[in-house]
Amino acid sequence: MAIDINPPSTDPETLKKQERNKLWEELSKQKALSKQKKADDRKKIRDEYVAQSIERKRILKICQDDIKNKLTYFKQQVRDKKLEQKEGKLQFKKYRNERIQQFRGEEQKIFNLSSDELKKSSSYRFKRWFFGVGKEFSRVSWVSGRQVWKDFVIIIIIVAILALLFLGIDTLLTLAGVLPH
Repeated sequence: MAIDINPPSTDPETLKKQERNKLWEELSKQKALSKQKKADDRKKIRDEYVAQSIERKRILKICQDDIKNKLTYFKQQVRDKKLEQKEGKLQFKKYRNERIQQFRGEEQKIFNLSSDELKKSSSYRFKRWFFGVGKEFSRVSWVSGRQVWKDFVIIIIIVAILALLFLGIDTLLTLAGVLPH
């Protein structure tokens, strides 16, 4: 226990000074505590922001990886489709060439001609032309009769509207005296 060497003074000025000093010390402690609390709050907010930022970056990285994986998957799908199409085209060409050879072989048997003579013969070229025309007709997409009638009615209506419009313009210009009777 410490013994106070100076006895407490009863002087009012000294008492006021001591009281002011105590108040000043309390205010200083409160300010220090307030500053410390603000600093702690700022640090807490900064730590939360950093944690959120790290979480956002992690989520962004996951999304980017997911997008890359999907893009790689779709690219592979496209490559596979292209390969399938190429294989299909090659199979089709092979089948077509086999059919052409078979057809030519049958024509050679029928006409008793060599392949060069067969190519030069006019009946062969005429038949091939009709064969090509038939193939083209099978590829044409024909419009239904109902659609033809709908288009016909629309055209008739538009022609009638335009005829009335031109008749009205002609009548107005004639009445105005711009065009002779």
